[in-house]
Amino acid sequence: MLGKLIYIILDGASDGIEYDKTVLDIANTSNLAKLASLSKGGIVYPIEKGIAPESDAATLSMLGYNPKELKIARGVLEALGAGINFEEGDLALRGNFATVRDNEVIDRRVGRSLSDSEAKILIEEVRSNLKDIKGYKYELVHTIGHRCVLVIKKKDRPLASKITNIDPAYVRIGDVTHAMTEPKKEIELCKPLSEDSLEAAELVNIFFLESKRILSNSEINIKRKISGKLEANAILLRDAGSNIPKVQNFSNKYGFHPICIADMPVELGIARLLGMDYVWSYGLSYKEKAELVIKQLENYDFVFVHLKGADEPGHDGDFNGKLKAIESIDNSFFKPLLENLDLNKTAILVTCDHSTPPELKAHSDSPVPFIFYNPSNRADSLKKFSEKECMKGSFGVIQHGYLLLDKLLKST
Repeated sequence: MLGKLIYIILDGASDGIEYDKTVLDIANTSNLAKLASLSKGGIVYPIEKGIAPESDAATLSMLGYNPKELKIARGVLEALGAGINFEEGDLALRGNFATVRDNEVIDRRVGRSLSDSEAKILIEEVRSNLKDIKGYKYELVHTIGHRCVLVIKKKDRPLASKITNIDPAYVRIGDVTHAMTEPKKEIELCKPLSEDSLEAAELVNIFFLESKRILSNSEINIKRKISGKLEANAILLRDAGSNIPKVQNFSNKYGFHPICIADMPVELGIARLLGMDYVWSYGLSYKEKAELVIKQLENYDFVFVHLKGADEPGHDGDFNGKLKAIESIDNSFFKPLLENLDLNKTAILVTCDHSTPPELKAHSDSPVPFIFYNPSNRADSLKKFSEKECMKGSFGVIQHGYLLLDKLLKST
């Protein structure tokens, strides 16, 4: 029987099993290697083979909830994580500030150069110049960097949410959004996928076009253009949702008293959905996050940690940047964590929510590695935390991420 469990997801750290040499193969990760040598391992498809998932669906799955059954949109999770008062029937969407020219996406993330202060000013300009959308009130909230959340408030009846994405990098297939490995550049306005979603599609399109007009005339974007920076002149919207499904509380499902430590609103939204306590760790160093994990073990027996660092350079096609990010996590997070833990009383699970190979610059459908340290289990004596090494592990291949926790807990 487990005492306490730390569950660490390294966002996008895997490159997948298709490559001869991955970042995890090459990275100097001596602390993760030490943990791997004491652990059992395997590989797991975050949702299932053939799905290149977004982080929200992948994280839900890796926590034991099948996203194809749960059916909650990322927009709703982002709204929950951002602290917006979302009511059933409101319409929530994730937004990216982007650079758009002649209806073509130049950069979905404004070259990752948009500061938090710039984004907040741009959002205030949109709010000041667009009071409502066809009589509907709305909330537009900045979260981190180029990211934001839009919630259109319902009026006399709920807003339906079966609409396509304006963001061309993600396509909705059924109730799961897939990351496009070769996304289109040309923007297509939102289309309704059901008759009751006509109003929602129209509202989203009005907001997109009007906010684009406002942003294009912003003093901030004029200055950015003059200085040679990309303009944040559009907000790409995706993953609309208008309901919060009933879901089994994480504590009831697994018997743990859990807390989530994460930087991003989507993971905080997942924590709220599942009834976890949570701590926003944005701005903390890896060392401070490790110290926070140790501190939370005083009051919780399940600490879920989401570390973002490796995903962004993967999206940017920056192999060396991803390498440095993973080595930094190993040295600055795992080293102090392992030095200050009582490994006789604490189990540790380390994995990824999806693969983000720099060659692809996008999420892939490849399985990801995992290692599971439990003081009462015999180890596989793995040499590294990497795709190839974990394929040698005794857990083998797990076909669905939502089966992972159950399988590991039953092995104790």
